[in-house]
Amino acid sequence: MAKMEQFPEPAGEKKLEDKKLEEKKIENVPDGKTKRMPDDSLLMGRDTARSGKEENAKGSDPDNKTERKPRPRAKVHKFSVHRDESNDADAGGTDYKELIRQHRWRRRSLRIYAAVLVVIAIVLFAVFWPNRHYYRAEIRVIREFISEEGAQYTNFNGHVLQYGPNGATCANADGRVKWSITYEMDQPMVSISGDVAAIADYGGRTIYVMNTDKQMCTISTGLPIHKISASECGEVAAVLDDNKTTWIRLYSKKGKEIAYFVRSMEENGYPMDVAVSPDGTLVCVSSFMLKDSSATSCLSFYDFGKSGKDYPQHLVGNFEYKDEVFPYVRFMGNDVCAAASDARFVVFDTSRTEPQNSINNMLTENLQGIFAGKKYFGLLFTDLTRENLYRLDLFGKNGKKVGSVGFTMAFNDIQIVGNRVYINNEQSMQIYTLDGREIFNGGFDRMVRQLIPSDGLGGLTAVSENEIDAVILR
Repeated sequence: MAKMEQFPEPAGEKKLEDKKLEEKKIENVPDGKTKRMPDDSLLMGRDTARSGKEENAKGSDPDNKTERKPRPRAKVHKFSVHRDESNDADAGGTDYKELIRQHRWRRRSLRIYAAVLVVIAIVLFAVFWPNRHYYRAEIRVIREFISEEGAQYTNFNGHVLQYGPNGATCANADGRVKWSITYEMDQPMVSISGDVAAIADYGGRTIYVMNTDKQMCTISTGLPIHKISASECGEVAAVLDDNKTTWIRLYSKKGKEIAYFVRSMEENGYPMDVAVSPDGTLVCVSSFMLKDSSATSCLSFYDFGKSGKDYPQHLVGNFEYKDEVFPYVRFMGNDVCAAASDARFVVFDTSRTEPQNSINNMLTENLQGIFAGKKYFGLLFTDLTRENLYRLDLFGKNGKKVGSVGFTMAFNDIQIVGNRVYINNEQSMQIYTLDGREIFNGGFDRMVRQLIPSDGLGGLTAVSENEIDAVILR
Protein backbone atom coordinates (compact mmCIF):
# COMPACT_ATOMS: atom_id res chain seq x y z
CA MET A 1 0.00 0.00 0.00
CA ALA A 2 1.29 3.35 -0.86
CA LYS A 3 2.47 5.29 2.20
CA MET A 4 0.73 8.63 2.80
CA GLU A 5 3.10 11.42 3.66
CA GLN A 6 2.05 13.98 6.23
CA PHE A 7 3.18 17.52 5.83
CA PRO A 8 3.71 19.77 8.89
CA GLU A 9 1.11 22.42 9.52
CA PRO A 10 2.14 25.94 8.92
CA ALA A 11 3.56 27.65 12.04
CA GLY A 12 1.17 30.56 11.79
CA GLU A 13 -1.89 28.38 11.77
CA LYS A 14 -0.63 26.41 14.81
CA LYS A 15 -0.07 29.56 16.84
CA LEU A 16 -3.53 30.80 15.99
CA GLU A 17 -5.02 27.49 17.00
CA ASP A 18 -3.07 27.46 20.30
CA LYS A 19 -4.25 30.96 21.08
CA LYS A 20 -7.87 30.01 20.54
CA LEU A 21 -7.39 26.97 22.78
CA GLU A 22 -5.88 29.14 25.52
CA GLU A 23 -8.77 31.60 25.40
CA LYS A 24 -11.20 28.69 25.59
CA LYS A 25 -9.47 27.39 28.74
CA ILE A 26 -9.66 30.78 30.35
CA GLU A 27 -13.36 31.07 29.57
CA ASN A 28 -13.92 27.69 31.26
CA VAL A 29 -12.36 28.86 34.58
CA PRO A 30 -15.08 29.20 37.32
CA ASP A 31 -16.22 32.67 38.44
CA GLY A 32 -13.90 34.32 40.94
CA LYS A 33 -10.92 32.17 39.77
CA THR A 34 -10.01 34.05 36.62
CA LYS A 35 -6.67 35.74 36.69
CA ARG A 36 -7.68 38.55 34.42
CA MET A 37 -8.50 41.92 36.00
CA PRO A 38 -10.15 44.98 34.56
CA ASP A 39 -7.73 47.42 33.04
CA ASP A 40 -8.59 50.13 35.62
CA SER A 41 -8.06 47.90 38.70
CA LEU A 42 -5.52 48.98 41.31
CA LEU A 43 -4.27 45.37 41.43
CA MET A 44 -3.77 45.15 37.65
CA GLY A 45 -0.05 45.58 37.84
CA ARG A 46 0.45 42.86 40.43
CA ASP A 47 -1.87 40.34 38.73
CA THR A 48 -0.43 41.06 35.31
CA ALA A 49 3.08 40.44 36.59
CA ARG A 50 2.00 37.28 38.33
CA SER A 51 0.14 36.06 35.19
CA GLY A 52 3.22 36.76 33.14
CA LYS A 53 5.32 34.69 35.45
CA GLU A 54 2.83 31.81 35.30
CA GLU A 55 2.71 31.94 31.49
CA ASN A 56 6.49 31.92 31.37
CA ALA A 57 6.51 28.95 33.69
CA LYS A 58 3.99 27.15 31.40
CA GLY A 59 5.99 28.05 28.39
CA SER A 60 9.08 26.54 29.92
CA ASP A 61 7.16 23.28 30.42
CA PRO A 62 6.41 22.08 26.89
CA ASP A 63 4.24 19.19 28.00
CA ASN A 64 2.37 21.41 30.50
CA LYS A 65 2.47 18.60 33.02
CA THR A 66 2.71 20.81 36.10
CA GLU A 67 -0.72 21.97 37.20
CA ARG A 68 -0.75 25.22 39.21
CA LYS A 69 -3.76 26.10 41.31
CA PRO A 70 -4.76 29.75 41.12
CA ARG A 71 -4.18 31.76 44.35
CA PRO A 72 -7.42 33.00 45.98
CA ARG A 73 -8.07 36.64 45.55
CA ALA A 74 -8.65 38.97 48.49
CA LYS A 75 -12.30 39.60 49.03
CA VAL A 76 -13.34 43.06 48.09
CA HIS A 77 -16.38 44.21 50.05
CA LYS A 78 -18.70 46.34 48.10
CA PHE A 79 -21.19 48.59 49.85
CA SER A 80 -24.27 49.86 48.26
CA VAL A 81 -26.44 52.66 49.60
CA HIS A 82 -30.07 52.60 48.72
CA ARG A 83 -31.40 56.02 48.19
CA ASP A 84 -34.84 57.12 47.34
CA GLU A 85 -33.97 59.53 44.60
CA SER A 86 -37.47 60.86 44.58
CA ASN A 87 -37.03 62.12 48.13
CA ASP A 88 -33.25 62.39 48.31
CA ALA A 89 -33.04 65.96 49.62
CA ASP A 90 -35.51 65.40 52.44
CA ALA A 91 -33.88 62.15 53.51
CA GLY A 92 -30.44 63.69 53.59
CA GLY A 93 -31.68 66.69 55.64
CA THR A 94 -33.35 64.45 58.20
CA ASP A 95 -30.19 62.41 58.75
CA TYR A 96 -28.11 65.54 59.20
CA LYS A 97 -30.48 66.97 61.82
CA GLU A 98 -30.54 63.66 63.67
CA LEU A 99 -26.73 63.62 63.82
CA ILE A 100 -26.69 67.16 65.18
CA ARG A 101 -29.35 66.27 67.77
CA GLN A 102 -27.37 63.22 68.94
CA HIS A 103 -24.16 65.25 69.11
CA ARG A 104 -25.82 67.95 71.20
CA TRP A 105 -27.38 65.33 73.48
CA ARG A 106 -23.97 63.71 74.05
CA ARG A 107 -22.42 67.07 74.84
CA ARG A 108 -25.26 67.95 77.22
CA SER A 109 -24.95 64.56 78.94
CA LEU A 110 -21.21 65.04 79.37
CA ARG A 111 -21.75 68.49 80.88
CA ILE A 112 -24.37 67.15 83.30
CA TYR A 113 -22.12 64.25 84.25
CA ALA A 114 -19.18 66.60 84.83
CA ALA A 115 -21.35 68.95 86.91
CA VAL A 116 -22.56 66.04 89.07
CA LEU A 117 -18.98 64.93 89.66
CA VAL A 118 -17.97 68.46 90.63
CA VAL A 119 -20.89 68.75 93.07
CA ILE A 120 -20.03 65.38 94.64
CA ALA A 121 -16.40 66.42 94.97
CA ILE A 122 -17.38 69.72 96.60
CA VAL A 123 -19.74 67.96 99.03
CA LEU A 124 -17.11 65.40 99.99
CA PHE A 125 -14.55 68.16 100.43
CA ALA A 126 -16.94 70.24 102.56
CA VAL A 127 -17.83 67.26 104.75
CA PHE A 128 -14.53 65.51 105.23
CA TRP A 129 -11.85 68.14 104.75
CA PRO A 130 -12.89 70.51 107.59
CA ASN A 131 -13.34 67.54 109.95
CA ARG A 132 -10.08 65.78 109.19
CA HIS A 133 -7.78 64.99 112.09
CA TYR A 134 -4.79 67.23 112.86
CA TYR A 135 -1.71 66.06 114.74
CA ARG A 136 0.21 69.16 115.76
CA ALA A 137 -0.21 72.90 116.27
CA GLU A 138 2.29 75.53 115.20
CA ILE A 139 2.22 78.94 116.90
CA ARG A 140 3.34 81.98 114.92
CA VAL A 141 3.73 85.34 116.65
CA ILE A 142 1.52 88.01 115.09
CA ARG A 143 2.02 91.06 117.30
CA GLU A 144 3.08 92.09 120.76
CA PHE A 145 0.19 92.69 123.14
CA ILE A 146 0.77 94.25 126.55
CA SER A 147 -1.27 92.40 129.16
CA GLU A 148 -2.50 94.16 132.26
CA GLU A 149 -1.81 92.64 135.65
CA GLY A 150 -4.88 90.84 136.93
CA ALA A 151 -6.69 91.17 133.58
CA GLN A 152 -9.01 88.56 132.16
CA TYR A 153 -9.47 87.62 128.51
CA THR A 154 -12.52 86.51 126.55
CA ASN A 155 -13.60 85.87 122.98
CA PHE A 156 -15.41 88.97 121.73
CA ASN A 157 -16.99 87.86 118.45
CA GLY A 158 -13.62 86.77 117.04
CA HIS A 159 -11.74 89.62 118.76
CA VAL A 160 -9.68 89.65 121.93
CA LEU A 161 -11.28 91.46 124.86
CA GLN A 162 -9.00 92.16 127.80
CA TYR A 163 -10.69 93.64 130.89
CA GLY A 164 -9.42 94.17 134.40
CA PRO A 165 -9.56 96.52 137.40
CA ASN A 166 -8.00 99.45 135.54
CA GLY A 167 -9.47 99.29 132.04
CA ALA A 168 -10.38 97.28 128.96
CA THR A 169 -8.83 96.81 125.52
CA CYS A 170 -10.15 95.27 122.31
CA ALA A 171 -7.85 93.92 119.58
CA ASN A 172 -8.65 92.08 116.38
CA ALA A 173 -7.23 88.69 115.34
CA ASP A 174 -4.19 90.44 113.82
CA GLY A 175 -3.33 92.02 117.16
CA ARG A 176 -4.32 95.57 116.18
CA VAL A 177 -5.92 97.50 119.04
CA LYS A 178 -9.38 98.76 118.09
CA TRP A 179 -10.12 100.71 121.28
CA SER A 180 -8.95 101.06 124.86
CA ILE A 181 -10.73 102.57 127.88
CA THR A 182 -9.70 103.21 131.48
CA TYR A 183 -11.77 102.91 134.67
CA GLU A 184 -11.45 101.68 138.24
CA MET A 185 -13.35 98.54 139.30
CA ASP A 186 -13.06 96.04 142.10
CA GLN A 187 -15.06 93.17 140.58
CA PRO A 188 -15.49 93.80 136.85
CA MET A 189 -18.11 91.67 135.08
CA VAL A 190 -18.84 91.48 131.37
CA SER A 191 -21.83 90.55 129.21
CA ILE A 192 -21.30 89.83 125.50
CA SER A 193 -23.98 89.38 122.88
CA GLY A 194 -22.83 89.23 119.27
CA ASP A 195 -20.92 92.39 118.47
CA VAL A 196 -21.80 94.22 121.71
CA ALA A 197 -20.14 94.02 125.14
CA ALA A 198 -21.11 95.66 128.43
CA ILE A 199 -18.69 95.96 131.37
CA ALA A 200 -19.69 96.98 134.88
CA ASP A 201 -18.42 96.68 138.43
CA TYR A 202 -20.45 94.52 140.81
CA GLY A 203 -21.97 97.01 143.24
CA GLY A 204 -20.87 99.93 141.06
CA ARG A 205 -23.05 102.48 139.28
CA THR A 206 -21.51 102.75 135.80
CA ILE A 207 -21.86 100.54 132.71
CA TYR A 208 -19.52 100.82 129.71
CA VAL A 209 -21.02 99.67 126.40
CA MET A 210 -18.80 98.92 123.38
CA ASN A 211 -18.82 97.08 120.11
CA THR A 212 -15.76 95.66 118.33
CA ASP A 213 -15.03 99.01 116.66
CA LYS A 214 -15.57 101.65 119.34
CA GLN A 215 -17.09 102.64 122.67
CA MET A 216 -20.81 103.21 122.20
CA CYS A 217 -21.91 104.87 125.44
CA THR A 218 -21.52 105.12 129.23
CA ILE A 219 -24.54 104.48 131.46
CA SER A 220 -24.95 105.87 134.98
CA THR A 221 -27.48 103.79 136.93
CA GLY A 222 -27.70 105.73 140.21
CA LEU A 223 -28.16 102.42 142.10
CA PRO A 224 -25.76 99.52 142.82
CA ILE A 225 -25.50 97.10 139.90
CA HIS A 226 -26.21 93.42 140.57
CA LYS A 227 -26.49 91.96 137.06
CA ILE A 228 -26.16 93.20 133.47
CA SER A 229 -27.14 91.76 130.12
CA ALA A 230 -26.28 93.17 126.68
CA SER A 231 -28.30 92.62 123.51
CA GLU A 232 -27.00 92.41 119.97
CA CYS A 233 -28.66 95.70 119.05
CA GLY A 234 -26.80 97.58 121.80
CA GLU A 235 -29.49 97.80 124.47
CA VAL A 236 -28.56 96.77 128.01
CA ALA A 237 -30.68 95.48 130.90
CA ALA A 238 -29.46 96.04 134.44
CA VAL A 239 -30.65 94.56 137.74
CA LEU A 240 -30.24 97.21 140.44
CA ASP A 241 -30.45 96.70 144.21
CA ASP A 242 -32.31 99.14 146.45
CA ASN A 243 -32.52 97.46 149.85
CA LYS A 244 -35.75 95.41 149.72
CA THR A 245 -36.67 96.53 146.20
CA THR A 246 -35.19 95.42 142.89
CA TRP A 247 -35.21 97.70 139.89
CA ILE A 248 -34.78 96.27 136.39
CA ARG A 249 -34.04 98.97 133.88
CA LEU A 250 -33.57 98.81 130.13
CA TYR A 251 -31.17 101.27 128.45
CA SER A 252 -30.84 102.15 124.77
CA LYS A 253 -27.57 101.92 122.83
CA LYS A 254 -27.18 105.67 123.48
CA GLY A 255 -27.35 105.13 127.23
CA LYS A 256 -30.89 106.47 127.85
CA GLU A 257 -33.39 104.65 130.04
CA ILE A 258 -36.27 103.40 127.88
CA ALA A 259 -38.15 101.10 130.32
CA TYR A 260 -38.14 99.86 133.87
CA PHE A 261 -40.13 97.79 136.36
CA VAL A 262 -39.88 97.30 140.12
CA ARG A 263 -39.90 93.96 141.92
CA SER A 264 -40.27 93.31 145.63
CA MET A 265 -37.93 90.86 147.32
CA GLU A 266 -40.81 89.47 149.34
CA GLU A 267 -43.17 89.04 146.39
CA ASN A 268 -40.81 88.30 143.53
CA GLY A 269 -37.66 87.04 145.21
CA TYR A 270 -33.95 87.64 144.67
CA PRO A 271 -32.84 87.97 140.99
CA MET A 272 -30.38 85.28 139.90
CA ASP A 273 -29.91 86.14 136.23
CA VAL A 274 -31.28 88.36 133.45
CA ALA A 275 -31.26 88.10 129.65
CA VAL A 276 -32.32 90.42 126.81
CA SER A 277 -33.51 89.29 123.37
CA PRO A 278 -31.33 90.30 120.37
CA ASP A 279 -33.84 92.97 119.30
CA GLY A 280 -33.90 94.43 122.82
CA THR A 281 -37.66 94.17 123.38
CA LEU A 282 -38.00 91.06 125.59
CA VAL A 283 -36.38 90.63 129.02
CA CYS A 284 -36.28 87.38 131.00
CA VAL A 285 -35.53 87.48 134.74
CA SER A 286 -34.74 84.44 136.87
CA SER A 287 -35.57 84.89 140.58
CA PHE A 288 -35.32 82.73 143.68
CA MET A 289 -37.66 83.13 146.64
CA LEU A 290 -39.20 81.36 149.63
CA LYS A 291 -42.89 80.70 149.04
CA ASP A 292 -45.14 78.65 151.32
CA SER A 293 -42.12 77.51 153.30
CA SER A 294 -40.50 76.04 150.17
CA ALA A 295 -37.86 77.27 147.74
CA THR A 296 -39.34 78.43 144.45
CA SER A 297 -37.80 79.81 141.27
CA CYS A 298 -39.61 82.09 138.85
CA LEU A 299 -38.87 82.76 135.19
CA SER A 300 -40.57 86.03 134.27
CA PHE A 301 -40.83 87.54 130.76
CA TYR A 302 -41.32 91.29 130.19
CA ASP A 303 -42.17 92.65 126.75
CA PHE A 304 -41.25 96.30 126.16
CA GLY A 305 -42.36 96.29 122.55
CA LYS A 306 -45.79 97.09 121.14
CA SER A 307 -47.19 93.70 122.14
CA GLY A 308 -46.48 94.19 125.84
CA LYS A 309 -48.22 97.55 126.32
CA ASP A 310 -51.51 95.97 127.28
CA TYR A 311 -50.03 93.83 130.08
CA PRO A 312 -49.52 95.11 133.67
CA GLN A 313 -45.87 96.07 134.11
CA HIS A 314 -45.31 94.51 130.64
CA LEU A 315 -45.32 91.05 132.28
CA VAL A 316 -46.32 88.60 129.50
CA GLY A 317 -45.30 85.31 131.12
CA ASN A 318 -44.40 83.86 134.51
CA PHE A 319 -43.34 80.27 135.25
CA GLU A 320 -42.72 78.84 138.73
CA TYR A 321 -40.63 75.81 139.69
CA LYS A 322 -40.48 74.41 143.23
CA ASP A 323 -37.26 73.28 144.89
CA GLU A 324 -35.13 74.46 141.96
CA VAL A 325 -32.67 77.25 141.26
CA PHE A 326 -32.23 78.71 137.74
CA PRO A 327 -28.87 80.51 137.70
CA TYR A 328 -28.76 80.64 133.91
CA VAL A 329 -31.06 82.12 131.22
CA ARG A 330 -30.10 83.04 127.68
CA PHE A 331 -31.81 84.09 124.46
CA MET A 332 -30.75 82.23 121.32
CA GLY A 333 -32.44 84.48 118.83
CA ASN A 334 -35.63 86.46 119.26
CA ASP A 335 -37.81 83.33 119.20
CA VAL A 336 -35.97 81.05 121.65
CA CYS A 337 -34.97 81.41 125.29
CA ALA A 338 -33.21 78.61 127.19
CA ALA A 339 -32.86 78.18 130.93
CA ALA A 340 -31.27 75.53 133.12
CA SER A 341 -31.58 74.65 136.80
CA ASP A 342 -29.95 72.01 138.92
CA ALA A 343 -32.80 69.63 138.02
CA ARG A 344 -34.12 70.51 134.57
CA PHE A 345 -33.46 72.11 131.24
CA VAL A 346 -36.23 74.17 129.60
CA VAL A 347 -36.69 75.96 126.28
CA PHE A 348 -39.32 78.63 125.67
CA ASP A 349 -40.91 79.63 122.39
CA THR A 350 -40.90 83.43 122.48
CA SER A 351 -42.19 83.99 118.96
CA ARG A 352 -45.65 84.69 120.43
CA THR A 353 -46.63 87.52 122.71
CA GLU A 354 -46.99 85.10 125.59
CA PRO A 355 -44.01 82.69 125.72
CA GLN A 356 -44.76 78.97 125.70
CA ASN A 357 -42.74 76.19 127.34
CA SER A 358 -41.75 74.01 124.36
CA ILE A 359 -39.08 71.72 125.90
CA ASN A 360 -38.97 70.51 129.49
CA ASN A 361 -36.23 67.95 130.13
CA MET A 362 -35.57 66.65 133.62
CA LEU A 363 -31.92 66.05 134.48
CA THR A 364 -30.93 62.78 136.12
CA GLU A 365 -27.28 63.81 136.65
CA ASN A 366 -25.60 66.65 138.47
CA LEU A 367 -25.11 69.64 136.20
CA GLN A 368 -21.51 70.91 136.23
CA GLY A 369 -21.75 73.86 133.86
CA ILE A 370 -23.55 75.53 130.95
CA PHE A 371 -21.83 76.75 127.78
CA ALA A 372 -23.53 78.45 124.85
CA GLY A 373 -22.68 79.47 121.31
CA LYS A 374 -24.69 81.23 118.63
CA LYS A 375 -26.54 78.10 117.48
CA TYR A 376 -25.89 75.46 120.14
CA PHE A 377 -25.49 75.22 123.89
CA GLY A 378 -23.99 72.48 126.02
CA LEU A 379 -24.68 71.02 129.44
CA LEU A 380 -21.66 69.62 131.22
CA PHE A 381 -21.91 66.48 133.37
CA THR A 382 -19.55 64.07 135.06
CA ASP A 383 -19.26 61.00 132.87
CA LEU A 384 -20.78 58.16 134.90
CA THR A 385 -19.55 55.53 132.43
CA ARG A 386 -15.98 56.34 133.52
CA GLU A 387 -14.84 56.20 129.91
CA ASN A 388 -14.16 59.93 130.21
CA LEU A 389 -13.98 62.44 133.02
CA TYR A 390 -16.61 64.78 131.53
CA ARG A 391 -19.48 64.59 129.06
CA LEU A 392 -20.79 67.66 127.25
CA ASP A 393 -24.30 67.15 125.84
CA LEU A 394 -25.06 69.53 122.97
CA PHE A 395 -28.50 70.90 122.07
CA GLY A 396 -29.86 73.01 119.23
CA LYS A 397 -32.19 75.98 119.46
CA ASN A 398 -35.17 73.66 119.33
CA GLY A 399 -34.00 71.92 122.49
CA LYS A 400 -33.21 68.64 120.74
CA LYS A 401 -29.93 66.89 121.45
CA VAL A 402 -27.48 66.91 118.54
CA GLY A 403 -24.51 65.07 120.07
CA SER A 404 -22.15 64.49 122.97
CA VAL A 405 -18.46 65.08 123.55
CA GLY A 406 -16.53 63.03 126.08
CA PHE A 407 -13.14 64.23 127.32
CA THR A 408 -10.74 63.89 130.24
CA MET A 409 -8.69 67.11 130.05
CA ALA A 410 -8.73 69.55 132.95
CA PHE A 411 -10.04 72.69 131.25
CA ASN A 412 -10.07 76.44 131.74
CA ASP A 413 -12.61 77.17 129.03
CA ILE A 414 -15.12 75.46 126.73
CA GLN A 415 -16.34 77.28 123.62
CA ILE A 416 -18.93 76.25 121.06
CA VAL A 417 -18.09 78.10 117.85
CA GLY A 418 -19.74 77.16 114.58
CA ASN A 419 -20.06 73.38 114.45
CA ARG A 420 -17.08 72.64 116.72
CA VAL A 421 -16.30 72.45 120.40
CA TYR A 422 -13.01 73.92 121.67
CA ILE A 423 -11.70 72.79 125.05
CA ASN A 424 -8.45 74.22 126.35
CA ASN A 425 -6.27 75.02 129.33
CA GLU A 426 -3.03 76.97 129.40
CA GLN A 427 -0.95 74.15 127.86
CA SER A 428 -3.29 72.00 125.77
CA MET A 429 -6.24 72.14 123.40
CA GLN A 430 -8.81 69.66 122.14
CA ILE A 431 -11.22 70.20 119.22
CA TYR A 432 -14.31 68.06 118.55
CA THR A 433 -17.21 67.97 116.16
CA LEU A 434 -20.74 68.15 117.52
CA ASP A 435 -21.08 64.37 117.33
CA GLY A 436 -17.94 63.85 119.44
CA ARG A 437 -15.37 63.14 116.72
CA GLU A 438 -11.90 64.33 117.70
CA ILE A 439 -10.24 66.76 115.29
CA PHE A 440 -7.21 67.77 117.35
CA ASN A 441 -5.64 66.84 120.68
CA GLY A 442 -2.29 68.40 121.45
CA GLY A 443 -0.27 70.88 123.46
CA PHE A 444 1.26 74.34 123.06
CA ASP A 445 4.90 75.25 123.39
CA ARG A 446 3.96 78.30 125.50
CA MET A 447 1.34 79.33 128.01
CA VAL A 448 -1.95 80.37 126.40
CA ARG A 449 -4.16 82.77 128.30
CA GLN A 450 -7.14 82.72 125.94
CA LEU A 451 -8.10 80.87 122.78
CA ILE A 452 -10.05 82.82 120.13
CA PRO A 453 -11.65 80.46 117.59
CA SER A 454 -13.51 81.62 114.51
CA ASP A 455 -16.16 79.82 112.48
CA GLY A 456 -13.40 78.17 110.42
CA LEU A 457 -10.29 76.33 111.58
CA GLY A 458 -8.16 78.70 109.53
CA GLY A 459 -8.76 81.57 111.96
CA LEU A 460 -7.53 80.30 115.31
CA THR A 461 -5.89 82.90 117.55
CA ALA A 462 -4.23 82.51 120.94
CA VAL A 463 -3.37 85.15 123.53
CA SER A 464 -0.03 84.32 125.11
CA GLU A 465 2.13 86.28 127.52
CA ASN A 466 2.52 89.76 125.99
CA GLU A 467 1.72 88.64 122.44
CA ILE A 468 -1.07 87.52 120.14
CA ASP A 469 -0.32 84.37 118.15
CA ALA A 470 -1.81 82.54 115.21
CA VAL A 471 -2.38 78.83 115.75
CA ILE A 472 -1.82 76.73 112.61
CA LEU A 473 -2.99 73.10 112.71
CA ARG A 474 -1.00 70.50 110.80
